[in-house]
Order: sequence, then C-alpha cells, then structure tokens
Amino acid sequence: MKIDQLTFTRYIAALSVVFFHYGASVFPANLPLLNPVLTAGPIAVSYFYALSGLIMAIAYYRPDSTRPFASGRYWLARIARIYPVYLLALLLMMAAKLKGAGSDPTTVGLSLSMLQAWVPGYPLTLNAPGWSLSVEAFFYLTFPLLILAAKRHHLKQLAIASGVLWGATQILHTILLNSAAYVPFSPLHDFIFYNPLMHLSTFVTGFIAGAWLREGKLAMLATPAINSSGLFLTLGLIVLLLIIRQPLIALSGVNIDYTNGLIAPLFLAFIVLLALNSGCISTWLQHKWMILLGEASFSLYILQKPLHGIYEKVAGHWIAEGSALYFYLFVAVLTGTAILSFWLVETPLRRFINSRYQPADKSG
Repeated sequence: MKIDQLTFTRYIAALSVVFFHYGASVFPANLPLLNPVLTAGPIAVSYFYALSGLIMAIAYYRPDSTRPFASGRYWLARIARIYPVYLLALLLMMAAKLKGAGSDPTTVGLSLSMLQAWVPGYPLTLNAPGWSLSVEAFFYLTFPLLILAAKRHHLKQLAIASGVLWGATQILHTILLNSAAYVPFSPLHDFIFYNPLMHLSTFVTGFIAGAWLREGKLAMLATPAINSSGLFLTLGLIVLLLIIRQPLIALSGVNIDYTNGLIAPLFLAFIVLLALNSGCISTWLQHKWMILLGEASFSLYILQKPLHGIYEKVAGHWIAEGSALYFYLFVAVLTGTAILSFWLVETPLRRFINSRYQPADKSG
C-alpha cells in the first residue's frame, strides 16, 4: 500500500516544533489567532506517534500471513531508522557544550540508551527533542506484541483496549495536571508529559487504523464525496481546537492539554482520509520535492537544537536575534542541512545497517 502523500505532513509537523522553539514571536506566528496553530509543536509530536503507528502497521501487519514475525530484520530496521542521526545530534550537543548539554554520566547514559523519558528530571537534557525518540523506542519495543495481539485476539478487542487506555490516559493526565501537587518541570510534570506510557494509546490507535487500512475495512472513506469533505472538515476541527484551547481553559478553569493524544482521534481521521485520497491533493503531495522534505523531516527535527546553537554563534553577529530574517534564514539552513543529512547520513547508514541482516539458516 503506497501512501507517499502522507510523507510531506511530517515536514509540516516538524516545522511546527521549530516554530514552537524558535519562531513564536515572528510573523505570522506572533498573530494571536495563528500562534496556537503555527506553534503547536508539542501537540505535533502526538501526530508523529499516530502516524508512526499507522505506517508501521501498513509495513509489517499481514492479516493472512502465517509466517512468524521477522524479529531480527525488524530490530535492525528500527535501529537503522532513527539511531544514526539521533546519535549524531547527541555527539554535536556534547562537542559544542551548548546550554543543557553537560557531561553528567547519567545524562549521557540515559540519552545514549534512549531511556531519558522514563526518568523524571532527564527527558529534556542533552538534546531536548530526543525525549520523543525515547518514547518512540518504547513503541518499537511493544510493536511485536501488538502484532501478536492483533492476530490472536483480533483487532476489535485490541481497539476496545486501546480506547480504554486512551480514556484512562486522558483522565489521569487531566487530574494530575490540575492537582495541587502539579508544578511545571517537576517530577510530576515530567511523568505526565514525557513518560512513554502516557503516549502509548496514540501509537496503538495509529496501529489499529493502519491494520484496518491493510484489511480494507476503511475503503468506504475513499469515496470522493466523503473523502474530500471529511478531509477538510477534520483539518478544520483540528485548527479550531488549537485556536480555542486557551479560551476553553479560561472559561472552564480546567487546564486542558492536547499533548498526550487528546485530539489523536482527529489526527488519525485526517491521516486515514489523506491516505485514501486519490484526487489532486494526493497528487500534489506526492511531488518529489514534497516527499523529499517529508523524508528529511526526522533530521530537521532531531538536529534543530545543535544546529541552532551553531547558527546562533555565527548569524548572531550580523543578524538581529529574534527578527523574522534571523528565524526564516535558520529554517532555510536547517531544511538544507536536513536534506543533506538524509542523503549523506540517514540513507547510506540505513542501507548499511540493514545489509547486516543475515537470517538464521533453518535448513538443518
């Protein structure tokens, strides 16, 4: 199943993270109406998780196959997918000794082993965006179990369990976020925002949607009338919810947060509808440059902090920091660097690591 039209959306999601970190005060992100949309970086991470679950299900789930899961090839493919550039970003942070880098053995050890999201006080250390890769690594660990559960207990039961997990996660997140014990960037904060278990339902739901796509159960959504109207309606609802979040908090007095998958069902609706789209939108998004930007989005996301540290030292001498020119030039440099990283680091190393797979000889 070919879903190249989804690839470019990864670049948009990664770009919103860059806006959140470095461009919240520049035009047009400085406009009150657009700010919550353009700087929705933490929420975009949930989009990545939902998309990851769906794509991995499409890549690995075979409902009619009786062959065992190829765990050796799977683990090599997962390592090859994220670790080379992830490690490059860590090495750049340690070499440059940027703010928050440090040389504490615990910090370095947790980051190298991709366990930092599990330990309060450490998720954002060294290379802050790496916390989400720590979460993703946990998803990779659980994925073979999802494949097994889907085949043994069928997707309906797994979907029910995922719904219960999603509801429990949202209730727990909201209660803890609004409790008297909550303090920003405390151990409690790190648990509810960064702990992998608090994001698991988003990935599992994405997996289920991808499995249903594999089985053809969502084919009715490919109907042109349903698909086009549903696609724009879902996107409109997502944008609306981003815009009204702060007014809702002010009106209700309850702190509402989307970062742990609260609007993941809408993300998945959008992803599924776009995956099934066969019109001009799909054709446009499958342009080779759109696909390239999407493929380079991982490097853009994980290299943004070390590259910004270098950029700050160079460009800060001749461009006013905080200006639109300063930010958008950084976006251009970051995008170019990400493309080069995809061509020269990600792709060659991924091919090299995957080539190391030697299936066990079972002939004897």
